[in-house]
Amino acid sequence: MYDMRHGKAIPFKIDRNNRANLSTQLADGFRRAILTGYYRPGDRLPSFSEIAMELAVSIRAPREAMKRLVAENLVRSRPRIGCEVLSHGDRIWKGRVICAVLAALEGSFYFSMMIGALRRRMVASGYSLITVAVDAGQNGELDFSQLDALCGEKVDCIITIHPSDALAEHVASYGVPALAFVDIQAAPGLETLRRTNVCAVEPVAHAIRNVGVRRVLLANYAGGLAERKMLEQFGLEVESISVEANGPNFLEALKRRSMEALLERFAPGRPYPDLVIFTDDHVAFGGLLGLALRGVKVPEDVSVITMSNRGCAPVWTHSLAQIEVDPISDGETLADYAVARIECRPAPAVSWRVRFISGESFPSVAGGQLAEEHRRNIK
Repeated sequence: MYDMRHGKAIPFKIDRNNRANLSTQLADGFRRAILTGYYRPGDRLPSFSEIAMELAVSIRAPREAMKRLVAENLVRSRPRIGCEVLSHGDRIWKGRVICAVLAALEGSFYFSMMIGALRRRMVASGYSLITVAVDAGQNGELDFSQLDALCGEKVDCIITIHPSDALAEHVASYGVPALAFVDIQAAPGLETLRRTNVCAVEPVAHAIRNVGVRRVLLANYAGGLAERKMLEQFGLEVESISVEANGPNFLEALKRRSMEALLERFAPGRPYPDLVIFTDDHVAFGGLLGLALRGVKVPEDVSVITMSNRGCAPVWTHSLAQIEVDPISDGETLADYAVARIECRPAPAVSWRVRFISGESFPSVAGGQLAEEHRRNIK
């Protein structure tokens, strides 16, 4: 790939197997090229049409990517000239932050939206933020080479998102301030900021018990033990289905396996639970299709509550009762906490935004009670 006008090849390729969207890949690629000095201050980047032609993407992808780089003060857009790389003197940063995330999480709607909000909030607070996707190398072990290269220079903080033990231990070995955003992960050696589905499930468990629900089917993506224990603490009889998927078509596989799991669970002759709780958007997409293919009527035969991301809720013939989490709010909360820690200020009180939305998939009277219970109890 050769840029005829500027004499520089675009120094990266689009990975069609990468679950990150195209604009994210482009932003990450040009960001790395700028920060490593491939493109120098004053250089003009290829035009949108040149990028689209060279990398075989729509023109919308480079346009969205450059908006991110402009917001990060890495480039400026000049009418009839294009995007120009800014010099260090043109942007004043308080510090430099790295966000390390396992590559397997990049295609998730929640993590994509959350990390985007984290970046915007950090930049608005005066900190440049570089996201590094850590993937497995040819030997099957995590490849830390890019992270090592970036951490060879001054770093004010490293933020890890749902890290494996190996990633957490490697980040801890740098000896720089580090923060891990975790669910059930241990993140050895790092300060943790924990956000679990349990905080949303607890008021739900209390409310559904009060309206007569006794048997619950909990459909999760790879886990759900904490949610199950919470439901059982309220005397509910809980059956769990844990759906796992991997590979380049991860989300498609997750939906398909969820459909297959619900088809098997609701096979003729098997008793129905009172309520199905889906704790993942994509599990809900596939699971609801499985219910429909079995002829199971919602809510006549079984009630349904889904845990969904704001902006990515599954759809059904009836409105769905939802426990809605907000990835953008979560990213902003994480950023505010990280900035306070970097600046040695008291960390702000952490409150994760979660709300219950009534829907026809759960009886209206009970759903109204649940919404009120959720509003009173969620922290």
